[in-house]
Amino acid sequence: MARAHRRLPVHHKAALSRRKPFRQGRRSDPMTKTVFLRTLSEKLVSFTPERISPSDAVRALNYYEEMIDDRMEDGMSEEEAVAAVGHPDDVFRAVLASLSAIPKTEPDRAARAPDPVASEPERKKRSPWLVALLIVSSPVWISLLIAAGAVLFSLYVVLWALIVSSWAVFAGLAGGGALLIVSSVPLFAENGLSAAMASLGMGLAAIGLAIFFFLFCIAATRFAARLTVSSLRGVLSLFDRKERRS
Repeated sequence: MARAHRRLPVHHKAALSRRKPFRQGRRSDPMTKTVFLRTLSEKLVSFTPERISPSDAVRALNYYEEMIDDRMEDGMSEEEAVAAVGHPDDVFRAVLASLSAIPKTEPDRAARAPDPVASEPERKKRSPWLVALLIVSSPVWISLLIAAGAVLFSLYVVLWALIVSSWAVFAGLAGGGALLIVSSVPLFAENGLSAAMASLGMGLAAIGLAIFFFLFCIAATRFAARLTVSSLRGVLSLFDRKERRS
């Protein structure tokens, strides 16, 4: 097993070297590893997280546990290994000294996080100014909103007007073509074959154009319907967001 004290920071080693060894008869009876670790853990937890972070506390406990195990592997008994490490009070002071000697390079995340209690008055201070600004600029942005709404509404009116006109053209072509085809029969009886063929040809051409217009009207109507539905959903989602925020 690798020596645990090799992984301890330099400041921790220096603080540990200045510590006097624990004498069994001075403070208490011989202490086992379990009692030592439990006592040290209680002292570390009492200072967590004010002065010692949980990660540093766990690291210190693991370090001293491995130190005791190393001494036991070298031939010491459990009580002798604990006595060689030191009393939990001395070890606790050594841990505090080592941690206080290490400069903190990164600020605490809790210090960087915004305080919701402190930020609430700032929001209250900003809200009157925001309301006043909205009231003062209301003639401008209200008129712009009305103009934008009018433009969008006119675009939708034009779009649906074109679709209605397309359906009207389709109906005219289909009805006119059918009428020309039917009228080719009396024209053949009155004016001859040439007039009947001309009426029949124009009727068939009108029916063909009506078929193309029908396909175009179907596609245009679907596009306009999807655009209208998506626009309405977008407007409703804006109102939903405002209600949730409020």
